[in-house]
Amino acid sequence: MSSKTHDRHQDHRDRTAGLTVQYFVGTYGRTDHSWLEEHPELKRHFEEDSQDSLEVFPYEVALRDVELIKAVVEPKTLGEVRRSPLAVPLVKAVYNDRAAVDGEPPFDDLGDDVPFDWYDDLGLFWRPGPRLRTAELAPASLLADFGREDRAYGMDYERATWLPLDDQDAIEAALREMGHEIVYDDTILNRYLA
Repeated sequence: MSSKTHDRHQDHRDRTAGLTVQYFVGTYGRTDHSWLEEHPELKRHFEEDSQDSLEVFPYEVALRDVELIKAVVEPKTLGEVRRSPLAVPLVKAVYNDRAAVDGEPPFDDLGDDVPFDWYDDLGLFWRPGPRLRTAELAPASLLADFGREDRAYGMDYERATWLPLDDQDAIEAALREMGHEIVYDDTILNRYLA
């Protein structure tokens, strides 16, 4: 995590210290590992899987994230992008960066009928995700008490402290002790994946 990103997230934690915050709590993954019973030699690799985790971060952030995702993945033309105040800054920045580096036309020079495919045009780097949001925005004391070191790796994979599903009851109790509210919204994680 860059120092600017760390500072921004620490600022968020400082602003919310002592305040009641609505925290989204949801499970991500819950992969069925029953097949491991037939392969006990592999079981040690799956005892703690960061891909099966508890996500905990401010609900208002989750709502903003899924609105941004919707605003970017739904348009099919640049004209539709231009009608979305959430999508324009992101898409315009990518097109203008491409213009500066590759000599392609800048965003403002392209017509409204130009096709837009978010995956082809933007890739995935822009998408906020619940795994990193938890590492960035969950209360620091929760991450210190319950967080697990991320041992996964891959190209462009950013390691992040994660919260295990087995500790959900204790984590929720700790949030309540801090004076926070818990929001369960089954649609949020699906909307992150839209």
